[in-house]
Amino acid sequence: MTTLTCCAALVLLAGCGGGGKEPDPLGAREAQSVLPDAKSLPGWKTVAEPTAYPLKKARSLNVAQCQGKAPDSCAHVRYTGLADFRHKDMPELTFFVQTYPDAATAKSAYPVVWKEWKRWSAKAKPLATGGIGEQSDAMASTGVSGLPGSKELKMQVRVGSVIMRTNVEAFPGTKGAESLLTKCAQAFARRAEQVQEGGSPSAALGHG
Repeated sequence: MTTLTCCAALVLLAGCGGGGKEPDPLGAREAQSVLPDAKSLPGWKTVAEPTAYPLKKARSLNVAQCQGKAPDSCAHVRYTGLADFRHKDMPELTFFVQTYPDAATAKSAYPVVWKEWKRWSAKAKPLATGGIGEQSDAMASTGVSGLPGSKELKMQVRVGSVIMRTNVEAFPGTKGAESLLTKCAQAFARRAEQVQEGGSPSAALGHG
């Protein structure tokens, strides 16, 4: 393969001659838009509207998800936020987002953030993620209610400079929690892609 042909083949990934440019860091409004909303979850009741704050304010409001025994999990976070939804006879859905200055910083922070989020789950067992995003992990544990048969499922995904966590809280007898976790995490990740590509997020539960 000639140098010219090789460059043409790689241009979509990196840009010929090193001309590729990473997207600018997300602002507060963009970070908030990554979070799923009522439109992207038809039929679900919004309990907590999608909201994102600068880290300092999130900490003052006690809504930052990275303050605990591993304060390093807050390192370099620009904005953090959440959204929460309910549906009759379905698991509770909660979404968390943390944004960073760039993809390299988010990639470095990823394992520390996962360790902090994971430690809140008792007797956690790993789950397959299906390779969502650039980094992903998932686990299942007993639900926060402590009731026999309850489940709490978590999946963390990184896309570019954004780390997201999807929580599914399933009560005893609830079916399809694992499938719901995967579908929600896929839509969440796609929204992060769309925002970092400069578009308006349209990914929703059931379609991209």
